[in-house]
Amino acid sequence: MLVSSSTTERIFGTTDVLVSAIKLTEFPGIYVDESVTEVEYFHLLFDQHQVIFAEGAPTESLYTGPEALASISQEARDEINLIFPDIANLDYKPKPARELPCGKMQKKLVARHLKNKKPLLETRHYAND
Repeated sequence: MLVSSSTTERIFGTTDVLVSAIKLTEFPGIYVDESVTEVEYFHLLFDQHQVIFAEGAPTESLYTGPEALASISQEARDEINLIFPDIANLDYKPKPARELPCGKMQKKLVARHLKNKKPLLETRHYAND
């Protein structure tokens, strides 16, 4: 999920970073709904990693890093490799649409936002790159 604020700028030197949705469950109103018994994911993949909007929230398209590719079916990986053969190269390194801080730094960012009662998205106009 995209976090965009003056806090991100102070910590990372850029206003926009991508944070795992699970890290945001520290915030009131953001939670894992334990009553849901089944989930269906729809991944959008572009020539380049993109910030996109899902249900009005800025998030990201499928990032083709090793962790994400390991989480999808072999059939889906085969299809991706057919459409984007460069991804299968051993020296392939995807370029993220925004900075992707490590988990420890994501946790620090979330803690700072909570401590200072700052919104995760400061008022801005967002446009797809």
